Amino acid sequence: MGESKLTIEERQNGDVTVLVLTGQMVLDDGDLAFGRRIRDLVDRGFAKVVLDLGGVTYIDSSGVGMLVAKLKTLREQGGDMRLLHLNRRAESLLGMLKLLVVFETFQDEIAAVRSFAVRT
Repeated sequence: MGESKLTIEERQNGDVTVLVLTGQMVLDDGDLAFGRRIRDLVDRGFAKVVLDLGGVTYIDSSGVGMLVAKLKTLREQGGDMRLLHLNRRAESLLGMLKLLVVFETFQDEIAAVRSFAVRT
């Protein structure tokens, strides 16, 4: 397997982890890199994640499936996931799959991070 088509930059904002994704989230590559990163965060005790998808140029159904699977993982650990900077294609894909009701989406990182404090 060559270089991943997805890069993930991680930073902490209090007890919330912000993951900035760039590239493609596709079968057997980006979705697996993302899955490993979420598992790693959970293992380190971080279950509140803001996912910045502004740099994602393409996401396929396996990428969406991984988002849903990892949302479930985080919620089982008492955390959650917020989506940030969805592009039009990703938003329409999630809308078509009726997943916009499952994920909270934001255009502002500060608001996304603060949304965790409101419910905890």
